[in-house]
Amino acid sequence: MKNSFQKLSIIMAMIALVMIVIGTSSCKKSSSTTTTPPVVVLDGFYVKGSVTAFADFNEKAMMKVTPNEVTQTSRAHLMELYIPLKAGAAGFNIVKVAGSVKTTYGPATGFGVVTTPTTDEPKVPFQRGATTTTNPGVFTVPADGFYHVVIDDSLNKVAIMRVHWGLIGAATPGGWSNDTMLTESAFNATNMSWTLSNFKLMKGDWKLRYSHGWKVEIDTSVMIGAKKGVKVNTNFGGTIAALVPGGANIVNAAPGIYTITFAYTLGTGYTLTATKTGDIPPIDYSLYQMDIIGDAYLKQDGTPANWDESFGKSLPAISGTNYTWTYTINFIAGKDFKFRQGDDWSGKSVGFPDVTMAGGAAANFANDGGNFKVSTAGNYTMVLKIAAATETYTVTATKN
Repeated sequence: MKNSFQKLSIIMAMIALVMIVIGTSSCKKSSSTTTTPPVVVLDGFYVKGSVTAFADFNEKAMMKVTPNEVTQTSRAHLMELYIPLKAGAAGFNIVKVAGSVKTTYGPATGFGVVTTPTTDEPKVPFQRGATTTTNPGVFTVPADGFYHVVIDDSLNKVAIMRVHWGLIGAATPGGWSNDTMLTESAFNATNMSWTLSNFKLMKGDWKLRYSHGWKVEIDTSVMIGAKKGVKVNTNFGGTIAALVPGGANIVNAAPGIYTITFAYTLGTGYTLTATKTGDIPPIDYSLYQMDIIGDAYLKQDGTPANWDESFGKSLPAISGTNYTWTYTINFIAGKDFKFRQGDDWSGKSVGFPDVTMAGGAAANFANDGGNFKVSTAGNYTMVLKIAAATETYTVTATKN
């Protein structure tokens, strides 16, 4: 009986010990699952505030380094973000995160609306000026919409531009003089789009730009290497699949009727689609007075041209749906030119990427940002031929 009692006591003690271990383990597990991990904020510059999609830090609202238009190279201090913003006194700030240090930027004295923009700047009111980190206020916008926010932290300057997207270029109805504006979607804090339907897109080059501008000046006096100034691009080039701020002209090789869709998602960026929905009849070029424009030749007074006086404006010779223009011209080496309709950039223009080069002197010409660049000076005969039935262009170059 005594042995049985001892055995029972030992068993009961072991059961109690197991229960203590299980209880302790359970408490530890419960404690670990309720611990909130710390929020990690990556280093960088953020746009944040109640008028944006994010009142607190969010990677989708982190600004990106962008090229200085003056040097066409990335500038580490120059950052941008395209973002939908709402109007309101609550406003927003730009905040720099560097480890545990957070620096808030707001408008300084003198920051405000630009009243005298340059020729290349947007044609709608925008804001620009100095910024401060001492008791900073907030940046505000006058209306709900889509905006381009730019900061250069080494210059302590900010610019905020309202964005209205359009197409411009030789392939568009307005040529390089007038934008064809896209229709903007309803305001949305994270996703917006712009569309254009039943749009006649000719063979040629074009770009996207906003609010009728090419660039915005952030500073005009600072020296960046051998060049002066900091400017931010307000246009996109490159290709439809890979857009580049201030990039080369987009080339359309297939004229027709198109639907253009330009979409933006905060944190992801832009996507562009151009869907051909129909063909267009051959163009009658019989009344197109084409000339040569650039700085690659001498003007009538014997001084070098500077894209300010065209050469050889004339009507074409016609054979069926083939049209040819012929020029005899003295070219200067190292300079550029294009073929252009009329006396301004509102009509057709033809650049190097648009044509097939032919003739014994074809190798004396190369592409320079869409222009023809002359490598060998001399007297030339240049024949521009447009086959309207196929909308193909040929330039035959002969050195005389």
